[in-house]
Amino acid sequence: KNIGVSVAAGAAGDAEADSDAFFGTVEQGGVVVGCVIRTPPHKLLITSIPSEASRAIVEVIADVYDQIPAVLGPPDSAVSVASAWVALKGGGWETGMQQRIYRLDEVVRARPVPGAMRLATSDDLESLTEWGIGFARDVGHAFQLGPEQIGRMIERQDLRLWQDERLVAMAVAQGETPNGCRVGYVYTPPEARGRGYASALVAELSQRMLDSGLSFCVLYADLSNPTSNAIYQRIGYEAICDVRDIDIVSEPR
Repeated sequence: KNIGVSVAAGAAGDAEADSDAFFGTVEQGGVVVGCVIRTPPHKLLITSIPSEASRAIVEVIADVYDQIPAVLGPPDSAVSVASAWVALKGGGWETGMQQRIYRLDEVVRARPVPGAMRLATSDDLESLTEWGIGFARDVGHAFQLGPEQIGRMIERQDLRLWQDERLVAMAVAQGETPNGCRVGYVYTPPEARGRGYASALVAELSQRMLDSGLSFCVLYADLSNPTSNAIYQRIGYEAICDVRDIDIVSEPR
């Protein structure tokens, strides 16, 4: 059906970890019908794609990577691509985290809480490395949010903190395009939760990005965590669509 995958591999940004990044479009009859992205060591990201394109996608991906940890995208498309990968490379797949993608165009101010937002600095690296471990544990990431990755976020001035009498929350705004950015890595240590710090930080950071000239912010939220989903909706984030992780495993359980 005239399906092709056009690739711009190794064309990522300025970080060394991005040197093997993959960017591709899926075309059918000369029309772009989907996109495929990966920045190692992270999962393969896909938009909704025709199921008949899955084989062509994984054949191209397999020329670039020996392994992928997971496929993230609309459930039917993610299962289709994961199944094609397993058919080509072996192993199996399992259903993983279900997430909801939200978009914000206008901030609804969170309730006032003590403290203020500030940029993270290199002096915060040790504390934030501990928070990175906690974040990965809470969301079930297979990789750790380690000092190198946190250090790059600090250098790029992507990472913001909420400072009360002590540090109480972090969030990151990155992946900026001419129109929007992605907010993520929102984390509050257990002893500071339930006090509105994360809500205040995400609201303030989102407003800062809009004030910089962007039209919107987006973020992903784990659907099994009703608290975080409610927080984001209260400050103006509206649901766009649901996506699911399909984990690639050596042997299915």
